[in-house]
Formats: sequence, structure tokens, C-alpha cells
Amino acid sequence: MPVSKIRLPLLAGILLATGLGLAPWASAESVAQSIGLPVADIERRLLGPLDVVETEQARPQIEGDRSTRVVLAGAAGEPLLAAKWKPVAPPAQGFNNEPRYELAAYQLQKLFLDECEYVVPPIVLRAMPLDEYRRNRPAGQAALRGTESALFLLSYWLEDVTNRDPWDAERFKSDPRYARHWGNLNILTHLIDHKDANIGNLLISKHPEDPRVFAVDNDVAFRSEASDRGDTWKRLQVNQLPATTLERLRQVTLSELEQALGVLAEFRVVDGILEEVARGENLVPRTGVRTREDRVQFGLNQTEIREVKRRIDRLLSQVYRGRITAVADENEAIGLACLAAAR
Repeated sequence: MPVSKIRLPLLAGILLATGLGLAPWASAESVAQSIGLPVADIERRLLGPLDVVETEQARPQIEGDRSTRVVLAGAAGEPLLAAKWKPVAPPAQGFNNEPRYELAAYQLQKLFLDECEYVVPPIVLRAMPLDEYRRNRPAGQAALRGTESALFLLSYWLEDVTNRDPWDAERFKSDPRYARHWGNLNILTHLIDHKDANIGNLLISKHPEDPRVFAVDNDVAFRSEASDRGDTWKRLQVNQLPATTLERLRQVTLSELEQALGVLAEFRVVDGILEEVARGENLVPRTGVRTREDRVQFGLNQTEIREVKRRIDRLLSQVYRGRITAVADENEAIGLACLAAAR
């Protein structure tokens, strides 16, 4: 599968300036394919027509899990795409039912990570008329009062990953690539104030040379209450972080956060049916789920966005004070997907 063309201004410059070559095993063919398509293609297909050709319970070993693994057909010549279908319960907000938090975690990482280092897989919020939704899921409910549509999150299904012992403190000290992946993930979980240390929420690639890690199910975060599984990863668990990631964070402004996180999904209400539309101007910045006339928006509110900025500033302050070490990029630390893309 193709590796996406991405922007790597800092990383590519470092590789060229230092003369670091690519190891012979860092070819596109050998890259760990936990995310096996360009992100833009995945987002387009998650937002496009839904031709479901296969379904199964996503995590049957977890009691009460509502998610379904679906396989979507694409246009002629496109490969099948596996995704996780997660229903949104009414009223589309509340503990473990905050689709806007899941969307915010995904969008936030784009401000400081290249897609070859994304730690949250692509995710979108979809709507479907209840009568259509109930043909396959009879228990479907209208997520918003006054509408006749179900809402659901559709996210890319990661391949070749496991939740078995993803974190190893000793390996973090001895494996530069493992340390970089975990550093990037811990930055994200800290910035979103992640509050659910459920064993299934952190995943690691099975690729022996590229232990890329991911955070999924990120709706117990930001201003949510903590889960009964603990909130270990809301804090920085590591004291070494990638220098390029920290440099990106230094450039993130409050205005950019407001632009990226203020409106995460928008729908138009037509005869009680929610129709997905392009995101527009923030209707009510003070609230997270907002309705005005025929528009419904999901996004972080002003307080939540400002708290993200404060966490960024505090993190960078710890670097400045020497409590966190900024680790320079080295060939042995860069993930295989980024090495291949930098070619």
C-alpha cells in the first residue's frame, strides 16, 4: 500500500543536514502498515457513501462494548476499508459519550505531528436517518432531541496492533524508536487530559522494528470525569520528548487552537434529518454542542481550548527548566513510515 506524501520540514531538514541516510530496511515495502493508506484518502472514504460489506462486533471480549467493526467497499479499484462504527447515545454528550472529544484528540495532533507519526487514527462523526440506521441496528436512537437521525463515530481500523503490554519503562530507556513513539503519544494524552487507562485504549504495532503506538477511544478526556480504570496517561510519564515535536508545539497559538478545535463537525437539519455539511463559523464558542436555527455544531468550548493551551505552555516550561529533555532526531529513532516518506 502506498505511503502518503507528507510535510516533514523539520525532520527532512535534519536528515539532510546531518547526512543521515536511510537504513536499507526502511523501504516503503517494509514500513509497518498500521495505517495503510494516506490519511486524506481515509478521511474522504469515512465521510463518503457507506457501502458496508461485512460487520462483526468490534471487541466481543469487552462486556457492554457498543462498537462494530465494519468493512466498507470503495470505488472501482479502491481496496476495502475496515473501520470502527461507534454509536453516539442521546443526548450526544456526557460521560463516555463525547464524540466532540474524540474528534478533538484527532484534530489536535495535526498541529504538532506529521501524519507518519499520528497517534490517533482518522475519525469522523456521521449522521444517518433513523429508519435507514435501524435496518441494520434496530436499537438505534435519535442522538439529538427534535431530530430523526442517529449519530455515530466512524474511525479507521488499525491493522497489526495489540493491546498486550504496550508500555515498557525499561524498553523506553534502551530503544530510541520506541521512546520517540511513546513520547509523541504521551504528549497527546497529556494535552487532552486523558482520563481512561483502559487496557484497550492504548495499542502498539506488532512490527518488530517499528513499535508505533496509538490512543483510541479518547472521549474520556478534556473536562470529562475520570474512568474507574484510572487516569495514568493524563500526566507526563516520561521525561524525554522528541525535539521536533516540542518545536512544533512552541509555534501553536491560541488562535490556531480555536480554529482547529472550535468547530469539529457540523450538520444541517432538514425536516428533522441531520445532513453533514462543511464546518463554518463557530456559532456559540461558550458551548460544545450548539444549535442555532437549522445548524448543529460539535466542538470544544472556549474554556476547554484555553486549558489545552495552558497545558502546552506548562509542558514547554518544564522543558525550559530542564525537567524534560528534548531529544534530538537520530536515524535510529525515526519511525519507518517517516523514514520512507522522507525519501
